[in-house]
Amino acid sequence: MNNVKRRSYSKAAVTESELELQTVATSISDDDDDTVGNRNRDSLRDDGILCLVPDGMSFCDGDDDDDDKSLIERELQLYRLSNLGVPLNYLFVGLVQGLVYPLINVYPLDLGATEAQQTTLLTLNGLPACFKIFFGFWSDNMPIGGLRRKPYMLFGWALAVASLLPVLLLSDLSLVPLSGDSNNRQQRLAPSGAPTMPLLCSCFFLSSCGVWITDVMADSLVAEKAKLEMDKDRGNTQAICYAVRGLGFAITSPLSTWLYNGDRGPHVIILMALLLPLCFFPAWYHLREHKVILPMSTREQCFELWNTVCSRAVWQPMGFIFLYCAMFVSNSAWKQFLETVLGFTSNQLNALMIIAGVLAFAGVVSYKLFLTSWSWRRLYLFGMALNGAFSALQLLLIKGETFGLDPFFFALGDDAMMDFILGTQLLPMCVMMVNLVPTGVEGASYALYTTTSNVAGALSDSLSTMLLRIWDVSKEALIQGDLTGLTKLTILTTVLQTFPILFIGLLPHSVEDIERMRDNKSYSSSLGGTIFLLVVAFSILWAVFVGFMNILHPGWMGES
Repeated sequence: MNNVKRRSYSKAAVTESELELQTVATSISDDDDDTVGNRNRDSLRDDGILCLVPDGMSFCDGDDDDDDKSLIERELQLYRLSNLGVPLNYLFVGLVQGLVYPLINVYPLDLGATEAQQTTLLTLNGLPACFKIFFGFWSDNMPIGGLRRKPYMLFGWALAVASLLPVLLLSDLSLVPLSGDSNNRQQRLAPSGAPTMPLLCSCFFLSSCGVWITDVMADSLVAEKAKLEMDKDRGNTQAICYAVRGLGFAITSPLSTWLYNGDRGPHVIILMALLLPLCFFPAWYHLREHKVILPMSTREQCFELWNTVCSRAVWQPMGFIFLYCAMFVSNSAWKQFLETVLGFTSNQLNALMIIAGVLAFAGVVSYKLFLTSWSWRRLYLFGMALNGAFSALQLLLIKGETFGLDPFFFALGDDAMMDFILGTQLLPMCVMMVNLVPTGVEGASYALYTTTSNVAGALSDSLSTMLLRIWDVSKEALIQGDLTGLTKLTILTTVLQTFPILFIGLLPHSVEDIERMRDNKSYSSSLGGTIFLLVVAFSILWAVFVGFMNILHPGWMGES
């Protein structure tokens, strides 16, 4: 660049590429420095002072628009060799989760696990999602060799792989087929050397920690890149990455279900989940991340994060997201009803989960193709109303009114459509989160927002289990044909799922609304930020408490 006057850097970590830009500048004036701070991309572009470089920002006077545009384009081209590791990381996360989720959904049944033990395994497998804020803060504060994401991404995959080795090497994962039961459900016998539930729980918990660590690193890289997108392209980077993850899940989840039917099914599935991440190493090696030369101190990062959450642009919409996810309470007795009363097999139960995952992927794509012009409020209003209607279908299935359809397809229309609706809401939620991410603490801030929705989901799961105590929805009651409690529980959960519609006014209409709230300093509230952080902290502690209680006292929340 010729005749460039560097104005200032935001209070963010200074990267290697920023220093390269600084050395190229031919005239630097400290007298003219002014604090630009974390101004949004559009306002800086309008002022003509934004000069973007990989993994950071530099603010300068100059007319090198073509150079800036080229740098931006290279950063957003995910299929370049230097960026390919980002979407491939999402792909392998989807592939591994697609293998594991169907396995832990049915394998405990063949091991003779109780409902409480099954709940413990599922809870511990999902618990690390509540720790994403800590993973993000960890990487922001402790760069390794100047790199904040790449080393931890590798560590995450190493942990995910190593944690599965004890299950693979120390236990017999074979299953012996037996005759079917009264519902023609194939029964399988686990050998004496089969893994114990404590071993499964601990290994899958640690493996899940590894997967979520690498997922947080990829999220941080995507958040950094997504901030460079033009208005018309908002959400493209995230849409590609989440679609790729959904594709990975859609590929391996039916494969996992098919493999499970073999005598060595669990062994093959876990072996694949162990070996697949090794294929990611070449893409990881070529992934480009610029070194942080002058990282922000922990105190500065905490201060930046505190200022961010105090903004009404953060605590108001994230408060709605928390409420929405927390009130999305499922019917915990539904799976037992499908298996005990309707005679659904393990394959059918897994098929419901697989198709739901595929439709969630279809929801993401549908939003990007057809619904981007909708306001966020309109999208969530439509989703909640439609979800309430489909939830009511459960009542018809309980009464046996399926209009001539097979119960499986009727249940599919209920469960899977809920995931499609959530899929349409995922991308706008993530676009909202990216626009709330300050420079320099991308990992911690974006992870804080995603942790908010995750811990709300964990709270929802706990509430769902606790509701089992209100009416008799036990297996014995269902076998005897007493479906009164199940009907009442279904009505209650449907009401809870539509309850957030009363608070839709907390949700902004669009990114422009968020930017107006963010730029208006009078909207900042320490009380709002404090309440938001306390709610998230309490929810994380609650998720950890539930996990420990499920281990120490299985069934304490009412499971059998």
